[in-house]
Parts: sequence; C-alpha cells; structure tokens
Amino acid sequence: MKLHYKISIPNPDSHLLHVNLKTVKDKNETKLKFFLPSWSPGSYLMREYGKNVKNFKAQVANGEELFFQQVDKGVYEVDWSKSDLKNSSDEVTISYDVFCHELTVRTSHIDRTHAFIHGPSTLMGVLDKQMLNPEIEISFPPLWSKVTTGLKDISSKREVFLYTAADYDELIDAPIEIGCHETDGFQVAGIDHELAFYGKTFPHEWDLKADIKKIVEHVTATMRDIPYEKYTFITHFAPGLYGGLEHLNSTALHFCSRAMTDRKNYVKWLELVAHEFFHTWNVKRIRPLELGPFDYLTEAKTRMHWLTEGLTSYMDQAFILRTEYVDLDGYLEMMKENLNRYFSIPGRKFHSLEDSSFNSWIKLYRPDENSDNSSVSYYLKGGLVFFVLNVLLAEKNKCVIDLLDLLWDRYKANPEKGLVREEVISMVEAVGGKEIADHFDEMLSTTKDIDFEKYFNLAGVEVEWSGGDKPWFGFRPKYTGDRMSVAYAELDGPAFKGGLNAEDEILAINGMRMLKDGYADMEKYILADKKYTFTISRLGYIQEVEVVAGVTPKRIKGFKVVDKEKALKIFKGRMP
Repeated sequence: MKLHYKISIPNPDSHLLHVNLKTVKDKNETKLKFFLPSWSPGSYLMREYGKNVKNFKAQVANGEELFFQQVDKGVYEVDWSKSDLKNSSDEVTISYDVFCHELTVRTSHIDRTHAFIHGPSTLMGVLDKQMLNPEIEISFPPLWSKVTTGLKDISSKREVFLYTAADYDELIDAPIEIGCHETDGFQVAGIDHELAFYGKTFPHEWDLKADIKKIVEHVTATMRDIPYEKYTFITHFAPGLYGGLEHLNSTALHFCSRAMTDRKNYVKWLELVAHEFFHTWNVKRIRPLELGPFDYLTEAKTRMHWLTEGLTSYMDQAFILRTEYVDLDGYLEMMKENLNRYFSIPGRKFHSLEDSSFNSWIKLYRPDENSDNSSVSYYLKGGLVFFVLNVLLAEKNKCVIDLLDLLWDRYKANPEKGLVREEVISMVEAVGGKEIADHFDEMLSTTKDIDFEKYFNLAGVEVEWSGGDKPWFGFRPKYTGDRMSVAYAELDGPAFKGGLNAEDEILAINGMRMLKDGYADMEKYILADKKYTFTISRLGYIQEVEVVAGVTPKRIKGFKVVDKEKALKIFKGRMP
C-alpha cells in the first residue's frame, strides 16, 4: 500500500500539525483502519499519542466524505459500505490535526520558533497493511527556511520538500526539525553526517562539530562498518533539558543550554552523543527478537534490555575514555558515580536485570517514590555488568569489543531476525569460555551481590571506601520554596523504619521549625543512635513520628591506581 503524506503548519502559535494522508484501497475492500502508534521504539512506555488527534476526516477523490468511527485508542475505521457515495472511488484521503506542544525526544513540539516532528506521535499508518515507499511532503511557514531529517530527499524543485522511506517503520523512525536552526556537517569515509542545532547555549570553548566527528570516526572504526548512507544529529538546547532517542540513521538529543560551559557537563554531553550514536548498531540493528517488527499498539516486552541499554551504557563511557575526552582518573570518577548510585538503590535486591527489563513499561518509565526500593535500572546495572564482563574477558586476553564483533557478524548474517538470550550467552562463551559465560548469566538472572572491588583489583585498581562515619536520616528531601517534604525514604533506612512517608511535609524536628536553609547542614547537629521527633503534615493532618538517626551507608570514596598500564589496557579494550 502506497502512502502519500502532506504535513503543514498553518499557525505555529496553535501548536497544531495538519496532516493529509492519501492512499488507495484494494478494489474489494470496504474498510480501512488508520492508526496512530501508542508508543515509540526506544522509549518503552504507552504514551497514547492518539490523545492529541482532533478533526479527523475521510473523503474520496471528488471530495465526498466517507463514514468513519473511532474504534480504539488512536484507531479510526473508514467504511465505504456505510457511506452514501454518488461516485465510487478507491482513493481515500484522511486528514487530521495533532496538538504538538511537548518538547521531548519522544514527542512533537511546534511553536513560532520551530517544529520538531516525531513520527510515531503524528503520522498515522494503516493496520494490517504492508506500507512500502511512503512519501511525505512538508509545508511550513514562510519565515522558516530549513528542514533537517534522516529521510531520503526526492524533491525535484528547490522550493519543494519531499522525502521518502523504505516503509512505514523507517518513515516514523526519522524525526524532522523545521525552522531556522543552525546547520553544519562533516564526512566520515565519504558519508555525510548532518548537524542541526536548535536553541542557544551560554558561551563555551568547545568545538561540538569536531568532537562529534571524532566520536563518529572512533565508533565506526570500532564497529568496522557504517550501515547507513547518511546520518543526522538533531539537537535541542534549552534550560534543564537532557535526553536522547536513537533512530535508524539519526538521533534526537536534548541538553541543558546553560550546562555546556562546565567541562564535566560537556563530557556528559559527549557521553550522550556516543550513547545514541552507538545505538545505530546496538538496538537499531543488533536487537532482541521482540524489538522488531513492531506492533505499535501493544507493548513489546523483552527481558534483554541489559543488551540494548546496559551494553550501550557501558560502551558510551568506554568510548569517552578511548577517545581521550577523559583520562583514567576521569573514567574512574564516572565509575564511582555509577557504583554509588547502584549501592543507593535497595531495589537491586529484588529485581534481576531480566526482571527490570521485562517491567520497563511499568517501572523504569513510570517512576514513583517507591521505584528505587523495588527495582533497579537496566541502564545502570547493565552497564556495570558489562564492565565486570570486560574485566573477566581481559584474563583471557579478550574484551567486550570481541563480543561486539560476534554480535555484529550475527546481525549481518541474518538482519531480519532479532537475537534470543541463548545466542548472546553462547557468544560470551565463544569469547571467554564457559565459566565466564555462566557468571555473566548469573549476573543477568539473579539478584546476587556482585563483588565489584574484586574486579577493580583484577584491573590494577584498589577501591577506597567511606561511610559509617556521619549521622544519617535516610531520606531524600524535596523543596517547594523554603518548605521541605520527603521525596523518597530509603528501604530499611532510619526514616523508613520510623514511619516517614514520601510526600510528608516536615514542619519541625524536635519542636524547632524546619525550612530548607536549616536542613542543608543538619548533619552537623544530629547524632547517630539518638531519637528525633519529626512534626509532619500528612494529608493535611499534623502528626508526629520518631526517627532514630543512623549512620551513612558504605560508599566508594575513590580509587587508587596500582597498575596504570594494566588498568588502561583493560578499560579501553581492543582499539581499532
């Protein structure tokens, strides 16, 4: 089924995208179901994009309207048999408006400055049809001048913006940026890489183009192949933004416009670039069986996000070390942050990596005050598990890059079929042997503690610990102006045991009024093993709870490098 889209933005201030979709039904068909996806590949939450659709209409070529009814979330059934047509026609055009006013990498945003069009949230498809070679024509306000997208440009005239894709999946997997954004680009191995930057940053000393190019050159050399004809980086800079979403030959990136001036934050930006770009291989091509082809109306549950995001989270920081944007000390600082975050999550004792993955639709992408007490991020723990795997493989003069070679060769041999768990375990065994494969399997499927100190020692690094020396209440505060409440009470911590709940507003401690400024240095004034009376407001009722202060849990203070050469060799792995 051939689809032709025409999208336009008559009034950017209304935040509405107008979509016309023309197609032709089979001769004997009387019904077609048009649908808008409920979720986006790479972002595992039912986002129900259909909630933003309005003014749906359907008509044949001469303008006569067709009968339709909404039959599901974002699904509209057009019925020729119930339409009083004067002239029979197999051609149908549907039209609708989509409200686009949420600037994230998995939603669409339109205002007077630009339009960011995220395909799954805007472009309908036809249920149960093979939708090949769709075309999309883009019309936009006269004051705008640019369109940036990974779609193939088939425009015959300069003033026409017409694009195509191999199929519907590829069409909606290519975000579109429209406006007056800054553009640039570079080539790697003769292949164009486009850059689009929306928004401003505070003045800084970094060369984004050169640094992105360096990452692209290194990752493509590591993976030995470039699987695209063109690649597009779309970046939005605005205060407080952070995030990214991978696509087949492009990525959408968000970053805080104020944060670029700081070197550590800039490294975090480069880490994000490396993460999303590496997804070009891992996820968009190397992928679990459940992640493609997609049912856009139903969750695609998999127990293998340790591969999709865990491996990627390990590799993005490895790439930053390998490209020397951080030295060994900088890499170890990132590992310290990863591990201390991991140790602060009691949920690691209840959810294995596989459990965390399977529950991504209801846990990771729908966090609440109990999330850290009940589950663990497969990004975080997955990255740490691959770190351990890399150290273990080094004992065999191998590394995770050797595993990547097998994963990529497997994809090229059978690109249409995703991986199953047993294949990955077999590849680990092929690289490192059965003992390492069994240990890797255990780290994926159980909640057994991992002795990270042991693996750092194997890599020539000693761990320096801290903790147990400062008084601690065991909750994370949040502030509304000067007023303080509980954001999260750590499982089995002092606050949790004493009965403090998330959302409790803390009015006083031991009868003394407690505001933001007063709590900032509270550890100077409290003593471990002493009882403190918290006066709180819960659901509008004033109550008191008693909390016995504990001591801070054990955390990593830093690392001592014993054998720098060995550590760098292991942490960098095989270089291209």
